[in-house]
Order: sequence, then C-alpha cells, then structure tokens
Amino acid sequence: MVTVEVRLFANLREAAASEKILLVFESTPTVGDVIERVLAEFPALKRILLRDGRFNDRYKVLMGQDLVFPENFSMPVQANRIAIMPPVSGG
Repeated sequence: MVTVEVRLFANLREAAASEKILLVFESTPTVGDVIERVLAEFPALKRILLRDGRFNDRYKVLMGQDLVFPENFSMPVQANRIAIMPPVSGG
C-alpha cells in the first residue's frame, strides 16, 4: 500500500473544504492517477482543475519540490507528496 498526501491551496482548499488529502493506493500511482482520484473524491474541484476536459495548466502540480507538467502525469509518484497550486499573480 502506498499513501500519497495531496496538499491544496487557496481556492482549491476552499472548494474541497480541506487543505490536505490522504489517498491510499495498492501500488505506486502515477501523478495522473492521483489527480484522477482527487477529482473523483472531490467533484467540486473538476470545475476548477479541468478546462475542456483536460487539466487546466494554469494550475501547478508539484511532486516534492519538482514541478510536474500535464504531459508528464504518467510519471510514477516518487515523493509521496503532491501539491496542487493555483495561478499566482504578482506585481
């Protein structure tokens, strides 16, 4: 069994009513498996994280300290910690 901690920030945390989600998988999941499970368990996040049926790339996914782009969601989870962050604006 593999446990993955998913951290949500800002509007994602509000939509899911949780800042941390623990997911248990029978074997090592891919980043995409984790994202799919989060969306299945927290449907309110679909309207935020999906755009035209695909992951909204304005949101960032971090595995440990590393940024994971949607084209690499087939990569196995290595850090057992995923963070999903909203777009950030600065000035």
